[in-house]
Amino acid sequence: MQINITRKSAGLSDSLRTYVESKLEGLEGRFNNVIDANVLISEHGKENCVEVNLRVTGVNVFAKDNNTNLRAAFDFCVDKLEKQLSKRKEKMRRKTLTPQEALLSGKVFAESNPEPESKDSPDQPVLLFDPEEERDEPEQRTGT
Repeated sequence: MQINITRKSAGLSDSLRTYVESKLEGLEGRFNNVIDANVLISEHGKENCVEVNLRVTGVNVFAKDNNTNLRAAFDFCVDKLEKQLSKRKEKMRRKTLTPQEALLSGKVFAESNPEPESKDSPDQPVLLFDPEEERDEPEQRTGT
């Protein structure tokens, strides 16, 4: 993962750079689809503004926080990003069912008399859709 850190109107210390990189690499360890991260640190009066933009496979995730303590603002942004990424990961997990989960959910039925398997194919159930589930009547259209 490539990490770009930009700080406006001040320099970036080595300790702050290592702190930011370690936190973002921790996110990458839990969520494998992180491509790169852009961190923007700016000051507005006495408050520090931290913006973090993560580019993840298929989506961009963004968090922003203002605080007088720079590390506290960054930690809050990381917490926001963790929540967003865990929601996305859970949503993706719910959308994809394994063949065993599909069979247990009742959406797919195993064939009662499967064809003889060849020696090269692995032992996995053959999945078919329930033919009784198909409807003979056409859908009714309501036009406007």
